Amino acid sequence: MDFAKNKTEILPKWALCLILLVGAGLAGQARAQLSPGPLSAPHAHLEGLTRCSSCHKLGSREVQDKCLACHQEIATMRSSGRGLHAGEDYQDCVDCHVEHHGRDFDLVFWPDGQEGFDHGVTGFALQQSHARLQCHQCHAARYQTDPGFLREKQKDPARTFLGLSATCTACHADVHAGQFPADCTACHDAGAWKPAPRFDHAASAFPLTGKHQQVACAGCHKAEAVPDRQAPVTRFKPVEHGSCASCHKDPHAGSLGGDCVRCHETGGWKRIAGEGFDHDRTRYPLRGRHAALRCDQCHRPDGGKPEFAACTACHGDEHEAARRGRPALAACQDCHTVQGFRPARYTMEQHQQGAFPLRGAHRAVPCLACHQPTEAGRTQLLPPHGTCGACHRDPHPAGMAGFAGGQGGRCDACHGAEGWTGAAFDHGQTGFALDGAHARAQCRGCHKNEALTDFRGLRTACAACHEDIHAGQFAARRTSNGQHVACDRCHVTRDWFAEKFDHERDSRFALRGGHETTPCARCHLPRQVKGRMVVNYRPVPTACKDCHSTPPVGGENGAKP
Repeated sequence: MDFAKNKTEILPKWALCLILLVGAGLAGQARAQLSPGPLSAPHAHLEGLTRCSSCHKLGSREVQDKCLACHQEIATMRSSGRGLHAGEDYQDCVDCHVEHHGRDFDLVFWPDGQEGFDHGVTGFALQQSHARLQCHQCHAARYQTDPGFLREKQKDPARTFLGLSATCTACHADVHAGQFPADCTACHDAGAWKPAPRFDHAASAFPLTGKHQQVACAGCHKAEAVPDRQAPVTRFKPVEHGSCASCHKDPHAGSLGGDCVRCHETGGWKRIAGEGFDHDRTRYPLRGRHAALRCDQCHRPDGGKPEFAACTACHGDEHEAARRGRPALAACQDCHTVQGFRPARYTMEQHQQGAFPLRGAHRAVPCLACHQPTEAGRTQLLPPHGTCGACHRDPHPAGMAGFAGGQGGRCDACHGAEGWTGAAFDHGQTGFALDGAHARAQCRGCHKNEALTDFRGLRTACAACHEDIHAGQFAARRTSNGQHVACDRCHVTRDWFAEKFDHERDSRFALRGGHETTPCARCHLPRQVKGRMVVNYRPVPTACKDCHSTPPVGGENGAKP
């Protein structure tokens, strides 16, 4: 039935009723009034001419006060300013509720139809999911806060729009089991329960940062059994979060303390807050150049703990200790420090305990002069050192390889570690032992080749080195092989004096008498030979008259008469 049409049709009836009532009052003649029509079913108990005053004031159409006196629940809502009936547009009951149209007449007038009703005027606007619901889905007896009271007021719980609360829990179960206040709209809206768009974790006691923002809610908020609840309830609060260990297992087993944020940040476990992390608290304090390294240079991407028992756990076997089978070469700490690989702290005392103790000039040689890089760029710690030739080039000709008297060409047969000069060579091995003045001579005095390395090819004859100061006077006196003048018949190596010369034996003029004391120079006078002055030893005249002008006084022996 179109209620809008009904309303226009009944106005003449109301007018007629009022005319009758007013007329009866003025004339005082009427004993009763005529009803404009039967009442609706809810008001049927007020039917009858004697019951009109239950709703109407005599002589007036006003019913407002009578309505509120009977419908106290409406009067209460008005006085408290709640609900539809407290609105200014809904103060006159007859604007929406019109009677005397029969038992089946609906007392509620919907200007735009029930589906077009603006629910916002009730103080509870329907939004999102609520806007899609039918009226009876919410206005039902199961959601009414006090259906018994409504029944006392003769309200049909299945048809009334009263009795609902605006709180969410009046219709929806509290899935949080009292963990939060009743104001669900602090986190949720009418769109859906999940997600909770108004919830801001940053405003909670534990703002989410870094990796925590990527964790699903259920990762921290677990479901747990709650008394009087059949299904488990997700625990949102309180959730223990006083320390990282509340949720995370301590991989350090307490060795670094429980204050994880001193080293880590929520961006990830592997992101270390360098200014807060104290490596001295670990089993490997960083010293020297280790202190300047990035974390990822030692700590693997998979999070595994780096090995550090030996230097080679991080550093390569630069000296090939494994290949050589020399584990001592891998003990880096014996020579190096964390301040750097160079310079090494390998001491002279350590070198003296090695396979090649340093002696003499070797002690002044730079390390890299012997320990040179290999083809792989590694320092050679064990260079060959069995012979001098392993490091030193042999300056002597090949023909001298076995010259050292059966010593197999060993340099130390002649030379010492103090230096190349001052060779301790036994010249007797050559067949020409050095004695006298020869022993005091420098090698270069005889071996005059430019490089002073080839000692071969010298002749042993005196004339091979010494000039013939006699200008060939004794050329007839030859060595046994006839090749050279035999100087050693008269001279020795101690000096130039002819200590071996015997005037009685080696000359044709034996010295007798006064001749024995006569200086050599009295008889052997200088003379010019081939452009130079030399002492004349032969030929010398032997007749007396050749030297003496008169016979000597004193007879044969020179005695004076």
